[in-house]
Amino acid sequence: MALEDEQANEAQLILDLCKGDALRAFEMVQGQLGVLVLRTQVMLSLSGIVITVTGFSGRAIAQTSALARGCIVSGLFIVLLAAAVAVAGVLRLRWLTQSLVADPLVTLRRGLEIRDRKSRFLSLALALFVAGFSLYCAAVAQLLIAAE
Repeated sequence: MALEDEQANEAQLILDLCKGDALRAFEMVQGQLGVLVLRTQVMLSLSGIVITVTGFSGRAIAQTSALARGCIVSGLFIVLLAAAVAVAGVLRLRWLTQSLVADPLVTLRRGLEIRDRKSRFLSLALALFVAGFSLYCAAVAQLLIAAE
């Protein structure tokens, strides 16, 4: 219930900030959704780099030790899981205009609900990415230490 009250309050504040202009308020929420998509795309690009580098150096890293193998494989799968969460939770397409109703406050609240849900998915995806990338870096570090 507290989240709904928070969203209702935020919706009213946005509408007030836009001096009652529902279109400007709608565009503000739409812009926030665009930021989420942009950040998700950055994370997916980084995930792609991890996967690509693994293709080039994964074998050398895996030959370092069993621990390095475990770290690189675990890290790779966790990075892939992060990408899947990001794609399914943030990039899943649903047009904001599908939430339009006659009452601008209800429309804004629906948009804020979508934004908050996508934000939670992005937060989870980023946490997974950091965990997976950390394991990946630990595997690379083992390779570098073994190179002495």
